[in-house]
Amino acid sequence: MTINVREQTIEEIQERLKKMSTDFNKLDYLESAVKTGSYSFEIKRFLYGELASIYEERKLYEKAVKAMANKAASGVMKKEKIEDFMAAAELYAKLGRIEEAENMFLGASREATIPEKAGVTLARKNIYLVTAKNLEAKGKKASAVAFYEKLLKMKLDESEKEEIKRTLLDRYKALGRFREARMLEGD
Repeated sequence: MTINVREQTIEEIQERLKKMSTDFNKLDYLESAVKTGSYSFEIKRFLYGELASIYEERKLYEKAVKAMANKAASGVMKKEKIEDFMAAAELYAKLGRIEEAENMFLGASREATIPEKAGVTLARKNIYLVTAKNLEAKGKKASAVAFYEKLLKMKLDESEKEEIKRTLLDRYKALGRFREARMLEGD
């Protein structure tokens, strides 16, 4: 269903959204607004941000991450782009799609200055750790292993690296991946 979008400013769009009673109506409206294509970058970023927010609340992470990636791509200011790329990376991680998350972190790193890159790296480490632990809590050890493997390849201090190595070794053994366990022990 396509909704007729007449609003021209962020304030007008916000006012129309307030009048809508359900998230699905808001999503239809926002999707229609994005498709009109006649908006400035600032308004498009707002629309994509609203879409991502509602999709994430409804746990529709696949659509949320697409909206967030579009928001990042339409950004003008570096700081906003970095934040949007990292938000998209976090959503990809929640989906268990580590390669796409890596691409988003790479996009954030490209935009970042040297001091900001440390923040991107720290966020990457924390997001991967939290995601791996959440996956394990849901009984998805095999999916968590991919995140631990990425963490092991990152530049971490020795104590963190040893902790991840022990955790990964335990997961390999629990999953019957003895060859990988032996390779990790011999490392």
